[in-house]
Amino acid sequence: MKIHEETSGLLVVSLARGDDVRSSVEGLAEARGIVGARLSAIGAVEDPELGYYDLSDKTYLRSAFPGMWELVSFEGNLSLLDGRPFMHAHAAIGGPDWSTRGGHLFEARVGVVMELFIEPLEAPLPRIMCPAIGLPRWEPQDD
Repeated sequence: MKIHEETSGLLVVSLARGDDVRSSVEGLAEARGIVGARLSAIGAVEDPELGYYDLSDKTYLRSAFPGMWELVSFEGNLSLLDGRPFMHAHAAIGGPDWSTRGGHLFEARVGVVMELFIEPLEAPLPRIMCPAIGLPRWEPQDD
């Protein structure tokens, strides 16, 4: 992992082949004391697992996509879940036949490289369980 920090606090991060996306992002956030952030990335991932949330059942439908995929889009955030950094991201992946798949990103390893921007927030962004949707959701701090 290579990291450059702009004077604004923006982190420009290059993850290397084989790095676990979730543990790399959450580990970096914990090491840097990041309590909330916006995430954006491109690159390539290997063996991603994506999900679609079924609100009626309050469960994720999950599917693994073996092999190498272009990371066409990766947008998400870092928040705090039970006091620890938690990555919530959605991804669009593209295959060699130019097909795309997308959804909530559970797991993936970097396939070639992942070029990631982490834009830290000043205020904590805690997640609190919402019974109506069955998931912990953002609860930004009021000023």
